Amino acid sequence: MLQKIRLLFTSSMLLMMTLLTQGVASAQDFNECQRIVKDLLPVFNRSFEENNPALLREETYQRGVRNLQAAYAQYHKQAFQPSDSVQRMNNEAVILALLGNYQKAFHIMEELDLNTQDPHLHYNRGLFSLLSGKYDEARSDFADAPGGTQATLNTLVSYAKQKKYGEAMGYANGNNAKNTDGKWNYNLGMIYKYNGRFSEAVDEMATAIRQKDEMAYRLQRGDILMRTGNEKKAVKDFEKVSRNHLKAQIRYANALLSLNQFGAAKAVFEKYLETDGRTFRGDAYLGMAHSFYGLKQISEAQRYYKLASTLKRETPALQSGIGNTHLSKHEYQTAFTLFDRVIKKDSTYLPAYLGRAVSYYGQKKYDLALKDFKKAEKALNEDNKFFADLFVTKAFSEYYLKQTNPAQDDFQKAIKLDPTRYEALAGMSGIMIDQKRYSEAGQFLSKALVYEQGYDLMWSNYGSLLMHFDMYKKGYQVFKKAVSLNPANVNAQNGWGIVLLENDQLDKSMALFDSLVREKPELPYLHNNHGIIQAYIGNRHSQRHQVDEANARYDGAFNDFKTAMDNAPSRKFYNVNQGNVYRYLEKFDEAKLSYQTYQDKSALNNTAVMYAGKEQMKEAKYYLGVALQIDSLHRVFQYNMNILVKGKQKEMMRLVASSDENSPFSDIGIKYSRDGFVTIYLYDYEYDVLSFPGRHYMPLPVAEYQEDYFIPEYDFKLVAYEKKKVDSEKKKRVRYRSQKVKLPGSRAKSGTKCPILF
Repeated sequence: MLQKIRLLFTSSMLLMMTLLTQGVASAQDFNECQRIVKDLLPVFNRSFEENNPALLREETYQRGVRNLQAAYAQYHKQAFQPSDSVQRMNNEAVILALLGNYQKAFHIMEELDLNTQDPHLHYNRGLFSLLSGKYDEARSDFADAPGGTQATLNTLVSYAKQKKYGEAMGYANGNNAKNTDGKWNYNLGMIYKYNGRFSEAVDEMATAIRQKDEMAYRLQRGDILMRTGNEKKAVKDFEKVSRNHLKAQIRYANALLSLNQFGAAKAVFEKYLETDGRTFRGDAYLGMAHSFYGLKQISEAQRYYKLASTLKRETPALQSGIGNTHLSKHEYQTAFTLFDRVIKKDSTYLPAYLGRAVSYYGQKKYDLALKDFKKAEKALNEDNKFFADLFVTKAFSEYYLKQTNPAQDDFQKAIKLDPTRYEALAGMSGIMIDQKRYSEAGQFLSKALVYEQGYDLMWSNYGSLLMHFDMYKKGYQVFKKAVSLNPANVNAQNGWGIVLLENDQLDKSMALFDSLVREKPELPYLHNNHGIIQAYIGNRHSQRHQVDEANARYDGAFNDFKTAMDNAPSRKFYNVNQGNVYRYLEKFDEAKLSYQTYQDKSALNNTAVMYAGKEQMKEAKYYLGVALQIDSLHRVFQYNMNILVKGKQKEMMRLVASSDENSPFSDIGIKYSRDGFVTIYLYDYEYDVLSFPGRHYMPLPVAEYQEDYFIPEYDFKLVAYEKKKVDSEKKKRVRYRSQKVKLPGSRAKSGTKCPILF
């Protein structure tokens, strides 16, 4: 009996201790669950702040979720009652959301009637709706949740994610969410960005950064600055966060590319490739390729483009970059195929149109090139010096199609971007020649020759311009250079023959033109110039009284001029030269008629000389006076008038006729004069249409990042179960009937005496 009583008492004490212990353990387990959730939420939110879901797959985070599951299972086992089912569903939804299973978390909670429940349950369900893209439902629950900053912030985000930017702006104007570490301003800035209000967007991002200097805020501000052409400011934002974030490091390097800081960009890309990062390795290879292209190391650029193509899909920037390298090698058909493929996939990608335009240019399809330039005109930056080559290409396409005014405008744009761009300077000279603005043409071409001295056509054109201004001495060295660069350049050889003549090297000039006429008999200007040399040699024979030889040369000159006129009847000035021969042959009527056929100032001078030779001074003075009225500074007209007025033509005739090889007269027009006057011959020459192989150094298709996202605040809350109720009814005390126990040798006593328990 004593043992039974002891057992009953012990059981009662153990039951009481168990109930007390369970209450304490349940509270401790729930606190542990809350602590773990508090530790997990910063990482969970950071995955949205940095747009990096990989953070939720990291071992540390996953271990934390497993610990939460274990702690919650323990708590649930000890404290759950059937009346706690709503709290249980909420808590399980929180755990599912933290695991990334947003849809299941939402489905658990979507049908619950929470009107009589803890308001935090409304807020949690709103968060699950937001995660699942149920934005209307999210706003409904946020409205029923306890008023707070996070609910206001997340309501704005729900409008923005739903692309209801107007309603989002309206909501923002009537509300404000302070103490969100810049998230409110960031999201507001994003709404401005989507509305195209970039200035306000930048201001809001700046406000967000002042509250908390987060990577997302700087990257987004940098992206907006890049889009609006403020690359230098963008570089500062990217650089600030590039030290700690690989994503920012890639952005920083690409921003350096946009500033044409190719060496610096290459160093940053290399630094990334030295890390274990895999996410942006393809971007880094592409950036390295761009960097080498910018440094004009085309082979290395192609190698890295090939590496990038193994990790990245065929993005427009990648394909255009590869196309650019083929343009640099003048592989126009291959480049065209690449750019055309890009355009067919993305008709809005303007750099591809620029590349295809250059491909068309290289294939001499100038009209198609201009169509592509037109489509990409918004991408042509008149303030970026690396677009100079594109403006040159566009200008030459226009020039070859006789679109002079647009060509002139584009050449000038190229020169403004790069004053050393000799192709543009030479192109301008061509336009000036076509417009007969020879002085300006010479100025442009002389500048071009400072920067490019290996192109023979530029030298021969410049020499022809010098001949136009009778600058034969200077032209001598110019044509000599042109011929040395390319002996097959007929225009250069033609000019060389003329300056040899003017340098009193008649025999060398004659030999050269004999050869040129045999090789190119179809060119009228060669016959014309050949005839002029024969006329001068005829004068030399005449001065030496070698009449037959002189007449033979005059006949040869006459035939040359006739052939030239037959081949080019539109070149009326050949008649002036033919008129000179008629005069030497004393066929004065024919000479006068020839001069009248091309009645310019040279013909007037020669007509005056003809009359002076016939001693008809009045007529001579008249014609020479008219010539001087046309060009009062012409040295030949002045010389002839001076001789005519002073009546010294016979004296000069005897003087020059008696001169020898060492004559003091340097002007062959005087030295080989038959009558003391200077007879003018009109040389003929042509200007070459210049063309250039093209540097084809294209502006880089730098990667554009459109990582536009909104940042909510997920602050899930676990809800505790109700405390278990302990049965407070007093248990009935068992009454025992008193028993008298008589023991031998003891006094009789009533009742039972319990033993003392130790």
